Amino acid sequence: MNFRRLWVLAVFLPLALAFLPSCANPGDDDSGPSQGDDDASPVDDDGGDDDDDNDNDSPSDDDDNDNDDDDDSADDDYTGPDDPLEPSADFLARQAEFLAYCDQYGAPPLGTTNGQVCRAFTGTGQFNEAAILLSLNTIASREDTADFDLNAVLRLLYLDREESILPADLKALMESTVLTFKYWLDESGPDDMCWWSENHQVLFHAAELLAGQLFPDQIFYNSLATGAEHAAHARELLDRWLAIRGRFGFAEWHSNVYLNETMAALLNLVDYSDDEAITVKAAMLLDELTFDLASNTYDGLYATAHGRTYESHLLDGLTDSTREAAWILLGLGDYLDPSNFTGAFLATSEKYWPPVILEDIAAAAAPALEHRQRDGLDIAAGPSYGVGYEDFADILVWWGMTGYAAPPIIAGTFEMVEYYNLWEGYLWSDLAFLRFLVGSPLLPSLAETYEPLARGVALESAGTYTYRTSAYQLSGVQDYKPALWSAQVQAWQATLDRTAFVFTSYPSIGWLTSLMDGPWIGGWLPRATFYRNVGVIQYWRPELPLIDHLLFADYTHAYFKRSAFDQTAARGHWVIGRKGEAYVALYSQNPPSWSAQNNYELIAPGRENIWIVELGDREHNGPFTQFVNAVAGATIEIGDRLTYESPSLGEVVVGREGPLTVAGETVDLGPFARWDNPYSFQEYGAQITRIHYDGQRLELDFQTPRRRYWSGAAE
Repeated sequence: MNFRRLWVLAVFLPLALAFLPSCANPGDDDSGPSQGDDDASPVDDDGGDDDDDNDNDSPSDDDDNDNDDDDDSADDDYTGPDDPLEPSADFLARQAEFLAYCDQYGAPPLGTTNGQVCRAFTGTGQFNEAAILLSLNTIASREDTADFDLNAVLRLLYLDREESILPADLKALMESTVLTFKYWLDESGPDDMCWWSENHQVLFHAAELLAGQLFPDQIFYNSLATGAEHAAHARELLDRWLAIRGRFGFAEWHSNVYLNETMAALLNLVDYSDDEAITVKAAMLLDELTFDLASNTYDGLYATAHGRTYESHLLDGLTDSTREAAWILLGLGDYLDPSNFTGAFLATSEKYWPPVILEDIAAAAAPALEHRQRDGLDIAAGPSYGVGYEDFADILVWWGMTGYAAPPIIAGTFEMVEYYNLWEGYLWSDLAFLRFLVGSPLLPSLAETYEPLARGVALESAGTYTYRTSAYQLSGVQDYKPALWSAQVQAWQATLDRTAFVFTSYPSIGWLTSLMDGPWIGGWLPRATFYRNVGVIQYWRPELPLIDHLLFADYTHAYFKRSAFDQTAARGHWVIGRKGEAYVALYSQNPPSWSAQNNYELIAPGRENIWIVELGDREHNGPFTQFVNAVAGATIEIGDRLTYESPSLGEVVVGREGPLTVAGETVDLGPFARWDNPYSFQEYGAQITRIHYDGQRLELDFQTPRRRYWSGAAE
């Protein structure tokens, strides 16, 4: 009996469903190859005219939603919103630089399939056919991540369509592989692929659309449908997927692993979709992700909370898979991986580049920013937005945010697995012995009993708060699902540079932890609350019948890599670090001690614990010794509420429930707007994003859809 089956038996159904079908694959380096409802389109729920309720209006606004164009013929001094967006010289230079890098390292014998995309685009050298053949084998075998490889293979075929570059025998094999693939779970045939996480959904749909367009009149052997029929099928699925992200943001929020896959799929749609609406929506989602990177990247690191991450991407900033995208798009940080999925696709894209305003915002916001954003959809709120719990199209929405086992959804999950006969496929085969529960009222009852697990893993609506100065960044999800168990979430991070950063977690134990790639990701979520340079992170967990002591540890720990700091100090329950002229101080209510196994783990035993973090710098806090003495001497009182006399902010008061107050003022803990910073304010669930800076304005209208840019407009 394998560990997964043992785990299912040990913790009953809810935990099994909460954990196993997460499409978690710690061995995947994520670099790529190596029924709908009437609310599917983004329209106002009230059925009225879309006034979008955004107040970032400039004189060039066209809020009447009459679909006419603002008058560009007037004698004014700004670029009209229907003039084409042009790439900046800086972007083109970065794109060319990475293309050369990707092309160079794509050479035989080590170049990956992504590297072959770059070599196909430049046409300057020999292909590493072995890499492409390896990808074709993954696709033909229908292995997990075949959709990654397939998107790269299709990009190669589209590049070959523009100019014949592929060897004839290799091209024939690539085409045959595309024509025999299983493109969605409604097709017959065995497979071992994960279909349902957010990034996988858009990768499969993009691949089906591109394949169908490429061979519209040919019969696809697995489905016996024509390419045109496949393309129509994909368009319907893409319409829903794009609409939800345009309205609510991304379920895999800030993932420094899986946004790399999502962005690659969107780039394929921008470059090769023949459906203009899909092309525009994909480009606008790329704009929003670029704005996200500009708002949350610090010192070249996506230094914020992550809805999905892996230990390998968390403990070492070098493996942050959004690194290449942040550099190519915005000039933030630098690049490292020549075969990065999004990097290779950006380098070979002739249709997508970031609007200049986003590059300018990234530069302007680098030294200072206070930023709030909201991503994702709460399960309880789903029906009010047209996402129910029974229709299979809706179930797929919840699966895209790992909400398989939540009490309202679990019965629909089992019905859908049964309908599509997924019991022999990826991960669900480990649960096949529970097939007799299909239609049983026991399912929601079990899910309710274990709700901290069953709903905990769902990536529901998350409000991110980021506070940045030139010396540091503090970022986390405000008050997100406290005392629920998560699979791959990192809740917060304090960053001085890309090597010197601090965060905490409350892990599980033993093989349960190892299945999720280590003790630093997921686990029990805290009530984390932040204001400017101070955060209070409160951990506790509920008692769970039968499994409490079998699977869960009674300690919290902090990642604090001493060797990454220029200087560290310990005072009582405080550990303080300095990197350059930036400081971070971390306090544990329970006495902390350093692990004997490594130089970065600070362990605090106890089922409950409170951590406090405060950041500072020499300019505002004086020499390091002064900062150390100030925080170490600060009064801390812990009862029903914590009171901390912050040396920089004054009295900080917060409990497990209720407000966070700082110096007597109540802090906004959410729910946040979709975007809220000096450059944009967009109400959550609205259809139009407006971003403005320095006489420029970008308008992303997901209802029309329409992407427009002004330069030189009045603020």
